[in-house]
Amino acid sequence: MEKKWFYEKMSPETVYGYHVTSVHEENTGFQELQIVDHGHFGRMMILDNVVQTTEKDEFVYHEMMTHLPIMALARPAESILIIGGGDGGILQECLRHDSVKRVTMVDIDGRVIEVSKEMLFFKDAFKDPRLELIVGDGAAYVAGEEAQNKKFDVVIVDSPDPVGPAMVLFEAPFYKNISKCLNEDGIMVRQAGVPVFQAPELKEAVEHVQLSFPHVAVYRGVVPVYGGDMAFVIASKNGAPVDQPNGQFTGKYYHTRFHSAAFVLPAFWYDVTGLPME
Repeated sequence: MEKKWFYEKMSPETVYGYHVTSVHEENTGFQELQIVDHGHFGRMMILDNVVQTTEKDEFVYHEMMTHLPIMALARPAESILIIGGGDGGILQECLRHDSVKRVTMVDIDGRVIEVSKEMLFFKDAFKDPRLELIVGDGAAYVAGEEAQNKKFDVVIVDSPDPVGPAMVLFEAPFYKNISKCLNEDGIMVRQAGVPVFQAPELKEAVEHVQLSFPHVAVYRGVVPVYGGDMAFVIASKNGAPVDQPNGQFTGKYYHTRFHSAAFVLPAFWYDVTGLPME
């Protein structure tokens, strides 16, 4: 099959290029979806010309989005809500924890889910009986009585960048509703981009989350395909610190000794977020 060049715009004057073989392309009704194969990164999913996940380095992002907040909880996590995450990577990592009894995943794009089941590397996670899968609007879900009555220990917001249908997942009212869905000691986490390219997104994410949570922190993980050192915003509903793990867990990237170290940030990140350098 003939190869082609795919280019992702990282900033107005920066692009990353990948020499890929196209496997699948479609318009889902929400976004342009591509599955491609790359000589180094393996199979890749691309949405609206932005790389979402790759076979080579998916474990970094997915482990840091799941194991760190789960281990930050003061007790074993039993119930998790994933907003987005249609590729299944976050789901797979959540299910590695034996304490987890229930995972609810809400993604607006059913085609992303179906294509991921067929063509990506997390397909077995969708077969787990602990999963409740909802195809729908994540923002509407957390605003509703069903989610707010269920209550969750951890809420993971696995959204793309703030464009198109994901825009609402970056706005302040969304976080207020997430707080209502959490148990009193619950924890929320979301990705906040790569500050060297997306510093304003990180600043805005911290400010919006602070409106609804008494304790907000930022940690980091290096995701090569996303552009390097990536920021994650984490918050606790009861104000408890989140920088110490509760127990032991070792993945491929995350481990419990790395947990606290992930909260040591580059100096300019403190300037961007206004958080204290402790």
